[in-house]
Formats: sequence, structure tokens, C-alpha cells
Amino acid sequence: MPPSTLPIDNRLEKVFLSHDEDNSGGMDKAELESALNDLGVKVTPNELSSIISSVDSNNDGTLSLFEFSSIFGKAKLRVIFNEIDVDLSGQISVVELQGALEKLGYKLPSSQIKKILKKVDKDESGEVDFDEFQEFFKYVPATSLSLLAKSWTSEAPIDCGSDLSPPTVSPDVPYHYAILGGLGGVASRTLTAPMEKVKLAAQTGGPNVKILQELRSTYKSLGVRGLFAGNLANCLRVFPYAGIVAFGYLSLLRFTPADNDLDPMEPVYRGTCAASAGILGQLLTYPIDVVRARLTISPEKYSSIYSCFKSIAKEGGARALYKGLTPTCFTVAPFVAFQMTTADVLKTICADEDIEVTTPVMMGIGGTAGIVAQTFVYPLDVLRRRMQVQGGNANANVNVISDSTWLALRQVVQREGARSLFAGIGATYMKVFPAVAIAMTTTKELIGYSKRNWE
Repeated sequence: MPPSTLPIDNRLEKVFLSHDEDNSGGMDKAELESALNDLGVKVTPNELSSIISSVDSNNDGTLSLFEFSSIFGKAKLRVIFNEIDVDLSGQISVVELQGALEKLGYKLPSSQIKKILKKVDKDESGEVDFDEFQEFFKYVPATSLSLLAKSWTSEAPIDCGSDLSPPTVSPDVPYHYAILGGLGGVASRTLTAPMEKVKLAAQTGGPNVKILQELRSTYKSLGVRGLFAGNLANCLRVFPYAGIVAFGYLSLLRFTPADNDLDPMEPVYRGTCAASAGILGQLLTYPIDVVRARLTISPEKYSSIYSCFKSIAKEGGARALYKGLTPTCFTVAPFVAFQMTTADVLKTICADEDIEVTTPVMMGIGGTAGIVAQTFVYPLDVLRRRMQVQGGNANANVNVISDSTWLALRQVVQREGARSLFAGIGATYMKVFPAVAIAMTTTKELIGYSKRNWE
């Protein structure tokens, strides 16, 4: 039987006709993308070009009905099935699927592989035969293993952000993940801005600052605006910072053996990538963090972000905009490392125990990770805040500490005791739990939406 007279799948014919908008009998690139979206398949422009070139026999840039239907072929699916089924047993196992995905750059734990395999394993045998494979992928272009892998792993949870870590390492990190990570950070900081105000007041004013008293005092003197003082500057800083950390962390993970199984070196790999991304983010956004700290502590002294920036520069030149950078890096590196690694471990435990990471579970994971990380680095966080606000705070005791990290640490302990290094820890816990939970959950939902609608 000539190829052009082979029977056409009814659904494919209906999709072709409905998306051949100009009724030309040929489907161009835009129409093909629309048709594949109708079939639940998301492809990139390069993948579209590859699909067309693989079946466009007359090289006119369009696909006939037969050419369109031929990209969904049983014979092509058999070739890809055999590529995964390395022992040629006629069944794809968890180990075989994991190996095939790893070759393409996807690093997933065995528990996640089992869930992905289960989507295709209709008879629940624990393996996938060709009939199951063909039934699941019959409306996915069978042009390459990578395209099928992308479809198969489309529901695997990948999330990121300044306060996030990915349970799955993808071979590609879309640039817009940086934007989504930034938006998660902005949402987090805005919703917890009043507690940030109390935390900074306690860190720079000593251990006697009371949470409710500080909130009442600020509201009474400055109103709602006072509770959100410095938040615009904070958002201007956290958006690029969160984006840099998100994109940097996910990108660096691609060059490590990280696979999210709980082996002894896994936290080291992820922690190192997180710390590196965190330091890079700080180096590129630090001046605005100094401005933000000043505006939050003494909003009445400055009329705008720009006036605060000029005032700091006038006090000590460009160097003043980097006051506290050393303790900040010493703080941020372990903070981000502990936070992301803790979140990864908790998400891995959920996967191993077959616990779905719903929004409430994600918020619990994020909050717990934030508290664990904050506890480890809090003394240096107090120190860097005091160094940042020197010259902008009326408290004379704050203004006399050294610019040297370790000398300043000794001065604070000698003057106020070791307890002062944990000033505001209660407010910080009250702030960091919802802050990290909101950042993680918001970015997770945004990326989930993007995966469903953009990628």
C-alpha cells in the first residue's frame, strides 16, 4: 500500500483540519505549534523546525495531512522504545528509564522515576511494555527520545528561587526562571515587611527590643507606611538577587553529580552550588541592600531611595555602600546552602515516602528550611546589619564598632554580651518561616504555571 493511502488516525485528522486555518491543505510552523498544543504537547521553536524537517519530503516548509500524521508513528516509537529497553526484554524498567533520562541530562531520584513510569504503566506491573508505551505517546511527535523524555517528565517538580531548591535537575534552565524566582522573593518580602522592620530594629538596637512594642511604636509614629519602610528598596534588591540565585543555583547543579538521592555527598554538592550562587547575588546587589537597611531603620531621615544612596556615599564614598560585605558573604553562603539543602532533603523524604508536595506541605518545607538556616548564621547576620546602618542610626553604641568583621564581633560581645548576637531571633523566626514558605510556594506555583503554559 502506497504511503499516502495509509489510514489516518481520526483524531489527528480532526486536529489537522481544525488548525489548517487558511484551508490550504498544508500546515505551517505556527499552525503546527497550535495543533501540538491542542494535543497537549509543548515544543520549542528549534523542536518545531526539527519536526518539520524530519517529514517535509518536498521541503516547502509546510506539512500535508499525511506528513503531519507520520510524525506520530508506531515504527518510530518502536525505535525509541528499544533505545530505552537496553536489555531488549520488551519491558522498560525503572533502572532503564533512569539511565535513559540521565543521558539526556535529567537527574531524578528513583522514587520520582517510579512515579513517572507509573503514568504509563497501566497494568501496574512496575514495568512498561510497548503497547502501554505506544498508547501513552501516540499523540506525541516520535521524532526523538529527548522530545518524548520532555513530555514524560513534564509533571516532575522543578522549582527554584532565592529561597528554593530543585528536587529535579533539568538539562535546560529557562532564562525566565530567574524572573519567576525574583517574583517569589518580592512576594515574600512584601508580605513579611513589618516583621523585617522589627527584626532589623532588634538586630541594630540590642536584645531589649520587644516585638509587639516595636510594631505598636512604629505604627503610632509613622502609620502603615512605617511598617513597610524600606520595602521598595528591599524589593528592588531582592528581585535581581533572587533571580541570580535561582538561575545560578540551577545552572551550577547541572555540572555536579547531584541526583537528589540521599547519599553523603549530595548535601555538599547542592550546598556548594547554593553558596556560590548566593555570594554572586550579594556581590551584584549589595549597595541596594545597604540602602534598604538604612531606610528600614530610619525612614524619617531620608526622603527617597536616591537621597539615602547619596547620603551613604557622602559619608564614606563608594566603600560605604559595601560596609558589612564580608560578614554578609560569611552569612549568606552558609544560609543559602543550609536552606536549599534542607529543603532538598525534606522534599526527597516526601518523595521516598510517597507524600505529595502540596501547597501546605511546600510551605512547611520552606519554613522549616528557613529556620534551620537562620539559626546557624544568625550572629553574623546581626553583625552585618549593625555594620550596614553605622552612620544612619542614632544609637551611639551601634556607631563605634570596627569595620573589621572579627574585631567588630569581639566588640559587640564585650560590650553587650554574647546574648546580643541573637537579638531579634524571635522576630526573625516569626518572619523567616512565612517568608521562605511564601517565596518557595509562590515560585513553585509560578514555575508550574509556566511549565504548563509556556514551555
